[in-house]
Amino acid sequence: MSKPKQASIHIRCDEKLANEFKQVVEQNGYTKSLVIREMMQEYVDNSKKLNLASQQDTMAKVIKTEDIDKLEPLKDITADDLLKLAIRMAEKHI
Repeated sequence: MSKPKQASIHIRCDEKLANEFKQVVEQNGYTKSLVIREMMQEYVDNSKKLNLASQQDTMAKVIKTEDIDKLEPLKDITADDLLKLAIRMAEKHI
């Protein structure tokens, strides 16, 4: 099995911040690359969660206000499943 393709990202930041980051990372026994990759993944994961929450908010607006309590089970649903649910709901009303 081959390794996934890798990309390099070059950033600009304040020299003091770069030096402090390097010092703290080394004190904790990590590499700068590892810490930055972890922060990037966390950012992507959080963005996906926020996007799903936004989609659920949109669904809440579509559903009658008195039915909002029924949305609690939707909090753990994936975006794809939520879209399928919305399509099924729309089909029932067509």
